Amino acid sequence: MKSKVLKVKVLKKVTFKIAIFLIIMSMINLLSFNVAIAEEENAEELKEDKKQIDITALTSMNLEQAIEIAINNSVQCKIDDINIALKEEALRQAKENATFVGDAYGAERILNNRIIKEVRPFEAEISLEIARKTKEDNINNLKANIKKAVQNLLMAQIEKEVETKRLDILLERYDLMKGKLLQGVITEKDLVDLEFSIENKRMDIVKAGEKIEIAENNIKKFLNLPFESKLIKINEIMKFELIINMDVNKAVTSAINNSTSIYKLVKDIEVKEKILELTGQYFPETNINYITAKYNLEDTKAALDEAKLNLEVSVKNSYSNLLNLSDRVYLAERYLAIIGEKYNLAQIKYKNGLITTDALISAKEALLNAEYQRYVAIYNYNLGKIDFEAMCGLSN
Repeated sequence: MKSKVLKVKVLKKVTFKIAIFLIIMSMINLLSFNVAIAEEENAEELKEDKKQIDITALTSMNLEQAIEIAINNSVQCKIDDINIALKEEALRQAKENATFVGDAYGAERILNNRIIKEVRPFEAEISLEIARKTKEDNINNLKANIKKAVQNLLMAQIEKEVETKRLDILLERYDLMKGKLLQGVITEKDLVDLEFSIENKRMDIVKAGEKIEIAENNIKKFLNLPFESKLIKINEIMKFELIINMDVNKAVTSAINNSTSIYKLVKDIEVKEKILELTGQYFPETNINYITAKYNLEDTKAALDEAKLNLEVSVKNSYSNLLNLSDRVYLAERYLAIIGEKYNLAQIKYKNGLITTDALISAKEALLNAEYQRYVAIYNYNLGKIDFEAMCGLSN
């Protein structure tokens, strides 16, 4: 009897020691696991930091690099990823609910159960796809916004350069008029008026500099970079690139195919058609449930037709506007060519003493204004082109 009691005591001690050992080993494994996770997280953080250092170490970048940086730094993309994860969970839950639907009695309850089984998972799949498309839309909107922001920066830089050249011309004219004043050709008031114009032009240069700063801050915002940091130089120039062989009807089709709102309405119709089909199996066409389902379907079809029509009108209007803007570029280029020829002729005449210095300065000023108007025409066309391509899904 004593030997049995002794064996039990020994067994209890051994069991207790084993339990303690298992607990300690579990704690060690848990600690090792947490350390591994922490190290992995630190490695990811270091990787991100290194990536950020690589970005800030750039001395210059092109438009594609700027867009890539913006997407990588986008808070909206992270929000969209969370939304997609939520929709994936909602889809899983909808499928699970469909699996565990029990028996029901009565036409309305049976119909509701069939909707849970056959419609709700489909709706959840649509919601997931819409979330994915919404992320793509947000990325494409970000791309378009960056392209337009870069155009704004280029135009502001050109404006400052032109205003500086205009100031140089005014200063040339001022030196000329000082000589005329000594000769008694002009009055003191004429010189004062020109001095006033010079000061105004200096203010225009300051304003152009402020436009550059605003444009740079706008780009920093889209790239999610600190406002106090210096913007990396963007290697882009203001250039005219015509959309070649664009069929407006194909553009409309592309816009409809790439529209998330159109996709949502199309899928909503499929859902409502399924609900109407199921409702018709349990209720006559005179029943309020069937009438409601029928109305919801027809209302959504009407909304789809209206949305397609509105989008078609918008695309065609945008395309027509783009054609007008391209015509303005061609006219500006032709005008610049004419003014350029006149300036070259003025230089020849000036060398031969056929025109005055004042006339040559006026010809130079006209050429500068023509060059500026050409840039303005290209700038307006580029903005219209960016909007048109974004609307039609051509820049994806």
